[in-house]
Amino acid sequence: MKLKTLLLLKCRGIYVVITFVILFLIINSWWYLGLVPFYFWYLFKNHRDILKIIIVIIVLYGIRLTIFNVNFVEENAQYNIIVIKDVKISEYTSFTARHNNQLVKVYINDTYDLRPGDSLVCKGEMEKPINNTTPKLFNYKNYLRAQNIKVIFIMDSCEIENHKWNINIISYNINNYIDKHFKYSTSYIKTFVLADKSGFDEKTRTEINTVGISHLFAVSGLHISLIVLTFVQILKTFKLPDKIIEVIIMLFLIVYMIVTSFSPSVTRAALMFILLVFNKRFGIKTSSIDILSIIFVLLVFIRPYYFYNIGFTLSFLVTFLILLSNKILKTNNKLKQLIVLTVVSFLGTIPLILSLNYQINILSLGFNLLFLGYVTYIILPLGYITFLLPFLDKTYYQFIKIFEWLLHFSSKIDFFIIKIYFSNPLIIIAYYCLFFYLLINYEVKKSVRKPIIFFGVFFILVWNIPKYNPIQKVTFLDIYGDSTIIIDRFDQCNIIIDTGEVDEYNTLVNYLKTNNIKRIDYLIITHYHSDHYGETNDLLDNFNIVNLVNRENINQFSGITSCGKIAFYLYPNEKTYRNENNRSIILSLFISDKHYLFTGDIEAARETAFIKNYDLDVDYLKVPHHGSITSSTLSFIDAVRPEEVFIIVSRKNRNNHPSDIVVSRYENQGIKVYRTDQDGTIIVYYIFTKEFKKIHRP
Repeated sequence: MKLKTLLLLKCRGIYVVITFVILFLIINSWWYLGLVPFYFWYLFKNHRDILKIIIVIIVLYGIRLTIFNVNFVEENAQYNIIVIKDVKISEYTSFTARHNNQLVKVYINDTYDLRPGDSLVCKGEMEKPINNTTPKLFNYKNYLRAQNIKVIFIMDSCEIENHKWNINIISYNINNYIDKHFKYSTSYIKTFVLADKSGFDEKTRTEINTVGISHLFAVSGLHISLIVLTFVQILKTFKLPDKIIEVIIMLFLIVYMIVTSFSPSVTRAALMFILLVFNKRFGIKTSSIDILSIIFVLLVFIRPYYFYNIGFTLSFLVTFLILLSNKILKTNNKLKQLIVLTVVSFLGTIPLILSLNYQINILSLGFNLLFLGYVTYIILPLGYITFLLPFLDKTYYQFIKIFEWLLHFSSKIDFFIIKIYFSNPLIIIAYYCLFFYLLINYEVKKSVRKPIIFFGVFFILVWNIPKYNPIQKVTFLDIYGDSTIIIDRFDQCNIIIDTGEVDEYNTLVNYLKTNNIKRIDYLIITHYHSDHYGETNDLLDNFNIVNLVNRENINQFSGITSCGKIAFYLYPNEKTYRNENNRSIILSLFISDKHYLFTGDIEAARETAFIKNYDLDVDYLKVPHHGSITSSTLSFIDAVRPEEVFIIVSRKNRNNHPSDIVVSRYENQGIKVYRTDQDGTIIVYYIFTKEFKKIHRP
């Protein structure tokens, strides 16, 4: 099939898939509604016969979503649950369970030795997972939705009633077998056998992502093909009929889907093989694209939010791209075929990779060719052999060490890493238009010089997108601790006031990356409590910090400091305080005719001294010390007279901030109170001095 005839596809299933893709995009962002008129106009003009079918499928999917989102779980003090899978035991115990025929995520504040099939009686509370409170970052609610989970149980205690056999015990026992018999290669064996990459340490995982070869460790069509070919060769030695061999392999693949807990890529590859066999045996003559489309629709109806699973999305995207590009992949030159396949897969998945890593490595194309052979022909098959013959564990580890040495060496070559993010759906649409333009030109043997030039211009424009942005914004980040980000229009100035606590999820760093920030003009650390400076090292590692401001060098910034269209003033401390909170830097920030006052964690004594020396009339106040009762005295509030205040405070913090008394002090004076524990990340936008606010509630 030619790419130039993409609009005249004979494979009707692809239109159903495209319909679902547009639906998924609309659920994620209303921007994509603009695609609907064009798509349905095309279907009406060219494929009117399937338009009714597509409308019916849309209605059925809407019903499926509605059924999923209806909450059938009743809140009780006690719950009867059955352990299903994903048992994790550390300082607490977590697992996926079934309660009244619904999947739930369970967390217990204690360690329990559990296995799939255990029936438990637990006491605790039910919670609904919250929405992502920082735009464009990881969304735990959607992560659970992709697994058909919509409820979290926080349990105080559980008792095991009995145990019944559960199909997931197979995967559980294999996992225990690997832990017991493999000292050196555990993480690699689990990756290839169970499709579980969680065993990789952070360093290895980071290097794999940096080099851009994570797909080599996602059990998919490549791995399934290797397994199937091996089985076919072994079974043929017994001179079994082809039909018997196919039945044995299909049964094995069904078992393997169970072993891998129905990993999206394994499920897609296994079902593809099974349906292709049926297609061949019964002479159905259905195209590979239609078969893949049937699998896609089937899985989406089973898990209506499956598209939030990055493994599911990547697996189907790459497979569809390969099938649609089969003409340009047909060549007797295997090396050329491999290179074209690598380029198509790499370019086709860039938007998804950027949404995860916020960067791409141009050398990934070369690294894939380098590592593909070693992983495919050495690491992968030896992993399966070692699983069957555990005494080879140490020998297998020697090959792993060679791989990890090459990986470490390759990850240090960072000259061609582009740190970029597609921040707007229109950018993603433009990217894929260019991508298909390139492939179509290549297929019809036209010059690809023009699309390559367009690609280059496109990336230069996106790289410099902050320089064209006319919007100023002040972001009060929903983070543990305190952090505020001030971004000037046209990338003239970027200021960060405090960084929050050390954060394994890198909320601050990743938020800046989603804004395509490369430079921080002023990083201001108000005082030395870790919930205000904890992420400083991560910022230094990821961005160009022009000025790092703290109380030791505050005198270097005497008077008003201008930065683009923003200005700020750092107030000198009146005296030396023993209390670290009272040693906080206080600053005024001026943006779009608004006066913001930032106060760190100052308490009553510092507030009193401050208002004796300064007579201020501020528009907005960042409330001192997360709304603690030790701060925000009535005299301070009366002196600064804010119109609105912002309390940066994390949900369920151990200090029970903010104080209800403090919140009432502000509200009783008619002051609007925003707080990140209730409102999530709060962003104040200024578009040509016109102010807008957007909150991202949990």
